[in-house]
Amino acid sequence: MSTPVKRKGPEMVTFAVSALLLTIVVGLLVWLAFQTDSPASPTAGRPGPVREAQGQYYVPVEVTNHGDQAAAEVQVVAELTVGDRTVTGDQVIDFLGGGEAQLLTFAFADDPATGELTVVVTGFSEP
Repeated sequence: MSTPVKRKGPEMVTFAVSALLLTIVVGLLVWLAFQTDSPASPTAGRPGPVREAQGQYYVPVEVTNHGDQAAAEVQVVAELTVGDRTVTGDQVIDFLGGGEAQLLTFAFADDPATGELTVVVTGFSEP
């Protein structure tokens, strides 16, 4: 009959560290297996006040991609209606990474405060 082997201090420390590292690696692999990237979801918002200079009104617009995946060719349309007249402007952002934001500026001859201004993302594609 054999006697139980007594472990020494350094062997126990090495075993504990190895077991901990193995547990961390397995945990990360399980966590990554259940992660999914959310699709691109760009939206437009107005982050600040309208600025007036030399008879033009400049409207800042922040386009933010709320998804994890990138968006390409993001088209943003700003439409200002004053009375019975509507003026439309559009801009395209070539590439917008996941979680990224970009600032655009639209210029109008009429004061947006005197009419109705809408700013929307009308489309984008996957790069």
